[in-house]
Amino acid sequence: MADPGTYVDEIRRIISFALEIPPERLADTTPFDDLGMTSRQRIQLLSRVEVTYDVSVDIDELDRLVDIRGVAEVISEAVAAQRARG
Repeated sequence: MADPGTYVDEIRRIISFALEIPPERLADTTPFDDLGMTSRQRIQLLSRVEVTYDVSVDIDELDRLVDIRGVAEVISEAVAAQRARG
């Protein structure tokens, strides 16, 4: 599995743009709830990172998308699973 840290900076940029928040305000573990992110925005984030990384993530993983680190871990696992499938 790729290191989730590989994805952190790009995910931070995506969230920063979507929420119109300066990236420096987004620590890896800042809870999205603290930023005012709605469940709809989390679904949009999931969709955006799926397209960005050309992966498919089960909607059940939505509960893990609570901060940048959580999104990075989900994406890392999805990329690894896709590579394993070939």
